[in-house]
Amino acid sequence: MQDGMPGGEPPQSTGSAGNDAPADGGGNAPAQGRKGAERERRKAYLVTAFVAAAAVFTGVGFGAASLIRSQITTASASVIPSPPAANQTFVEDDDGTGADSQENILQSTVPGMVRLASAKGSGAGVVLTPSGLVLTSAQVTGGASRLTARMLPSGHAYQARVVGYDAARGLALVQLQGGGTFKPVVLGNSADFAVGAAAIAISTSPSGKAFTLDIGNVDTMNPAATADGHRLTGLMQTSAQFVPGQGAGGPVVNLSGQVMGIDLTGAGHGTGAVSYAVPIDQALTVARQLQH
Repeated sequence: MQDGMPGGEPPQSTGSAGNDAPADGGGNAPAQGRKGAERERRKAYLVTAFVAAAAVFTGVGFGAASLIRSQITTASASVIPSPPAANQTFVEDDDGTGADSQENILQSTVPGMVRLASAKGSGAGVVLTPSGLVLTSAQVTGGASRLTARMLPSGHAYQARVVGYDAARGLALVQLQGGGTFKPVVLGNSADFAVGAAAIAISTSPSGKAFTLDIGNVDTMNPAATADGHRLTGLMQTSAQFVPGQGAGGPVVNLSGQVMGIDLTGAGHGTGAVSYAVPIDQALTVARQLQH
């Protein structure tokens, strides 16, 4: 389902068939039906809450970003952070889970996202440092050394260079160019992210002005999958839908808006959706190796 940002595109269903990772099979049909109905109900509730949350982001997000940027020191601007000791406790008020989660995502994740495009691939990325180091999927870079990056939600374009990539681990590190201070995403701790927890995948539109949210759950930790011709292990499997051409390199977040993983690939759609991400703790380790 496509959620429109300011200037907005209306919500719409987006399929993800034809990806290279295997989908789940088998199971008890009545149980799957109940699980599927519950998943669809949660997705519908989340997208309904998005409109109100978007207004909060428009009015507050940039002011908060300015305050954070003013407190950043030059010495720490390029330091890739470590995950926190524990994840934030999700707080639900009278707005309900969907609205509160949307507000968290719009404040903590979206201002630190970019839409990346190279001659060989495209997808999303997350800003790790105020200096503009961006973590994304290796398939987005496609082996290219230069990319174009568009910041969400303004769509403002930057040139970017590839610092390094590790196709065997499915990740790449990119440096935004052109100056300025960037707002990093809020990171979580994937070791503190349990099977069954709500997992929200975020993809970017080609314009860099809109994004797609899809809510699911963590199905299992440490599965293997094939991404861009490479078999990867130690991943995170969720039931959040993967959007081809938009989801690669995008974050998987918890209800508090903390990044828990970097999406690589997926298969299926609707109640049959499955996606695979690199857990953020592992992804940050790879990012530090690529930086040096």
